Amino acid sequence: MCDGLVRLVLGLVATVVAASVGMACGADGPRTTLERGEATYRASCAQCHGGDLSGTDRGPSLLEPVYGPDQLTDAELADAIRNGVEEDLWDFGPMPANGALGDEQIDAIVEFVRSEQPDAQPG
Repeated sequence: MCDGLVRLVLGLVATVVAASVGMACGADGPRTTLERGEATYRASCAQCHGGDLSGTDRGPSLLEPVYGPDQLTDAELADAIRNGVEEDLWDFGPMPANGALGDEQIDAIVEFVRSEQPDAQPG
C-alpha cells in the first residue's frame, strides 16, 4: 500500500513539473519573441501604459502616433525602456529606468508594442 501511494505521489509530482515546463515554454518549445514580449510587457509596463497599451493615469498610451515607428525608432524605444525618460510630452512625470530587464527582454517588448500599434506591419 505504501509503495503504491509513493508511486502515485511521484507520478503526480512528475505531471505537475511537466505541465509547468510546458506552460513556461509553450507546448511546442520556447515561446516566440512576440509572446515573450507580451508577457514581459504585461509584467513590467502595463501597470503604467495599460494592458492594451492605451495608457493609465500613471503613463501615456503607446498607441499615440508620437510613439509609432515613424516618430520613434525601435532603438529609441528600447533606450527609453532601458534608461527611462524625462517628462516631456505629458504630465505623468518621468518614466523610470528599467535596469532589471536584459536586452533580449527589451527587444521582445519593442516587438510586442510595435505589433499592437496602429498600422502595425508583420515583422
